[in-house]
Order: sequence, then structure tokens, then C-alpha cells
Amino acid sequence: MPNCDWYATVEDHRELLAWLFAERTCHVFELASDFSQPLQQFARAEDVLAQFDRRYKGGAKWHAVHLQLYVFGAGPPFTPRRVPLNPEACDGATFRYAAEGWGLVQLYLQTPREARLENSHTNHNSPTRAATWAATYGDDEGPAQWDFTRITSFSSRLNRHIKKQAVAKVGRRAVLPGALEQWNAGVALGPYVPGEAALTRVG
Repeated sequence: MPNCDWYATVEDHRELLAWLFAERTCHVFELASDFSQPLQQFARAEDVLAQFDRRYKGGAKWHAVHLQLYVFGAGPPFTPRRVPLNPEACDGATFRYAAEGWGLVQLYLQTPREARLENSHTNHNSPTRAATWAATYGDDEGPAQWDFTRITSFSSRLNRHIKKQAVAKVGRRAVLPGALEQWNAGVALGPYVPGEAALTRVG
């Protein structure tokens, strides 16, 4: 399961998303829709970044945007799954949609909150893991419809691009330019706290 954990801010995400959309090798979906709404598909970096301007009920801005990437030609036609909801627990909503598929690639983006920046993240299933979980759900044929060689090639290229933008490392995680500015301003990067953890410059 090729994965990458790194630290980045909105400006760092802007560069990554611009590269991703310019590549034209995948569709970009939100992980889950709002209540009673269709699943969003994004076509531009700015459309994704606008999600960070949304606010929770308490007024705080969103600090995480969770995406699913469908690699062109890597699987069956994508169809969002309708998820039933309990209206008593969901402000009267009875459904939402989710982006699910054995070969979708996760792209989870974070921004700072309360003097802490959590890591952003990519990952996807391996054929073995997909087959194991598919058997649990009684979907033995599902993973066989996905081209995991193509998916792994895409995700490896995505991860290489992320790491090439790094200007530092903390632990084993890449630190992108905006995240380094946050660190220098005293913002913790996940469990790593300025003055307590060592950050190494790269490049």
C-alpha cells in the first residue's frame, strides 16, 4: 500500500493540485457528500481549496479536505454509493453519497489549527489487501476489475512529486515550504514540536 505522509499548508496544496489537474490522469472526488447532496467532482485546484473556507457549525473553518482519486482506465466506471442516514441524527437528512472503490487513491489534505498542523496523506489498497477485505464483504470479483499496476504507477508518481517539493524533513515525513514557515512560527507538525524535535533541511 504505497503511502505518503507529509506536512503542507493551503499554498503547498495549491501547487500539488495544480500539478494533479494538469496531469489529466485521474478524476478528483470528495470522499463523502454533504447530507442530501450529490457527490462533488472537482475540476480545478481552486474548487478544492475553496472547501477550506467552509465552516463547521461552531464557526471554525474546515481544517481537512478528504479526496478520492479515480485513475483513468484503472477500474470499472465510477458510481457514487448512496448511503442511508438516520434523519433523527442527521438534521432530517436521509442520505448522502460516498466515493468508494477498491482501487481509489486517497488524498487527504490538512491545514493548521490551534497551533498544530496534522500531516496530509495518500494511500491506496494493494491487490492482496483489496482481495482480503472484499472476501469479508462478499465481493470476491470486485478487486479483479481494477488494474493495480496502473494505480500503483500513478500513486508512486504522485508521491514522488510531493517529496520533490519538500524543503525539510521531520521524522520520516516531508515538510513543504508553507509547513516550514509554520514550524518557524512555532506551529507543531503533528506530534513534532519546535524546540523539542529536530527538523532537517533537504535540497
